[in-house]
Amino acid sequence: MPDKHVPLNEVAIAVQNAVQQTLAKHGAVSVDKLWVGFVAPDNVATQENAAKLATELAREAGISAQPSVAQLAPAAAGAKTEAHATVPKPPGHIIGLVFSPKLTK
Repeated sequence: MPDKHVPLNEVAIAVQNAVQQTLAKHGAVSVDKLWVGFVAPDNVATQENAAKLATELAREAGISAQPSVAQLAPAAAGAKTEAHATVPKPPGHIIGLVFSPKLTK
């Protein structure tokens, strides 16, 4: 069975590196907090479920995190693909957690 460990700090380092590389021409940009989540139907995207999810992921990853529920922006819902076909509107919320990674260079 595969390892169940969630390497969120490794994800944080990858995000930090991508941000720095992508935005290098604008100067260094730090990532103080990282939001990790998924699109969920409205009936699932509750603070109670976010708290359960954050507790479980934080325990597995060995970090402390706060639960988060965010509404999808209308622009993201109406985005177009490369083929210019309209992407169907996803459910209205993202559920997940926010944590402050300890990034080292």
